[in-house]
Amino acid sequence: MRLSEERCYLVGIKGTGMANLALLLLRLGASVRGCDIQETFLTDLSLQRTDIGIDVGFSDSLLPSSTTCVIHSSAYARSIPILQAAQAKQIPLYSYPEFLALLSSMQDSYAVAGTHGKTTTCSVASHVLAGASGQEFPFYALYGSSMVNQEISLYQGGECALFEACEYQDHFLSYHLRGVLVTCIEYDHPDYFPDLAAVMASFRRLVDKLGRGGILIGCSDDAGTRELLSYAHQTRSDLTIMEYGYTASGPFQILARPEGKISLSLLPDSSFSLTVGARALILDHVGAVVLAMAMLLDRPKPKLYLQDKGLLTDEVLPSLASLLMMQLPSYPGCRARTEVLADEKGVVYVDDYAHHPSEILTSLEELRLAYPGRKLLVIFCPHTASRTKALLSSFAQALVQSDALIIQSTYASARNDGSVLEDPSTLLLEAVHAQPQAKERLVAYAKDDQACVELACLWLQERWLCITMGAGNNRPIGPRIAAFRRSLS
Repeated sequence: MRLSEERCYLVGIKGTGMANLALLLLRLGASVRGCDIQETFLTDLSLQRTDIGIDVGFSDSLLPSSTTCVIHSSAYARSIPILQAAQAKQIPLYSYPEFLALLSSMQDSYAVAGTHGKTTTCSVASHVLAGASGQEFPFYALYGSSMVNQEISLYQGGECALFEACEYQDHFLSYHLRGVLVTCIEYDHPDYFPDLAAVMASFRRLVDKLGRGGILIGCSDDAGTRELLSYAHQTRSDLTIMEYGYTASGPFQILARPEGKISLSLLPDSSFSLTVGARALILDHVGAVVLAMAMLLDRPKPKLYLQDKGLLTDEVLPSLASLLMMQLPSYPGCRARTEVLADEKGVVYVDDYAHHPSEILTSLEELRLAYPGRKLLVIFCPHTASRTKALLSSFAQALVQSDALIIQSTYASARNDGSVLEDPSTLLLEAVHAQPQAKERLVAYAKDDQACVELACLWLQERWLCITMGAGNNRPIGPRIAAFRRSLS
């Protein structure tokens, strides 16, 4: 496939991964058009700044006759009209993971996998690779968001690529990978995996499929990843296996330093600043540096891509690690990952994608460190009925750590994994109220967005944070609350 000659139509183009793929295809010279629902999403602005046409709906009549390739979000079944039309016309048809698998076969490809932290780690790795090389390192990155103030896909060349690789439905097993970093392994996607053992089995198959002589990097602080690293040591003697973390053995052990700084065991006399303070996020940032280092050193002539060609000496690891770690303080953050949208009338508005109990705890920890002494109002939109019900108790224990909580209706996932007669949000509300701390919290259910806005305005005071949280599309509520509060003054 010559991408520069393709006329691609993307079904579900507003999804974060799909939108970034659309922008990447455009950078590669392809003609791009797509369709989605009318609802406004985080990606709308990025897409609107290009000449990509976006149709509304999924009618078969929308498919242009000149289309040579159709790519669809995995959230949509091939039974919808426009995909049925593509099949009838025998147009090559790919799901998003299938197309990523195709892309991964076109060059040396690396990926970040794990239950949490994939997007952040990809984003940080992209940032440090670009910064350390003066934007000369010939790679591109494709993951489920973008860096703040970066509206275009990161493309610096096609010698290698970095992907976010999701375990859902074993999607990542179709990728052709030279190396992979695993952040953590926990139970998730209960509509596909029956238990944690099934999740672990999927990750073991990922290790089995790595190319001979490939690279495996894992976080030693996570029990599931430690188990995976042990499995790799036993079964894949051909792999280069590296670990990082506070408990890691070897050069990438994280050492705490005063004033929130860190160091690595291979750089014991150096201290580095980060833009984050939560332990899980520190692990993601350091993991990104280790991955970036592996990608650089895996190239035939890594010196070509570094700003300071003298850095690769006999002390290669310390010098390169230092160069990459020095890029971390300039990392601008990732969209929808504790992203500050506004600071108005004493209230800071934040949007966060956390949609698993562990992610919620990490985000709340990060916000309390960044804004000590402030109250946190969380507006949580559950995503997928199956996840909400399977992890109900853990969700309740995490969400009650906020000072005030508004629970919205479960987002209408295209996975159709819930009953139309039962909204798990009501079960989540009951579970939160059952927590001992709930007596000291403001907790309520909002039947719709307007009720949510009015209730938030009633509760919010100066020196509070208002956090829209979850994988549902509730980001626009923050600006609506800010506008409503302005109208009251």
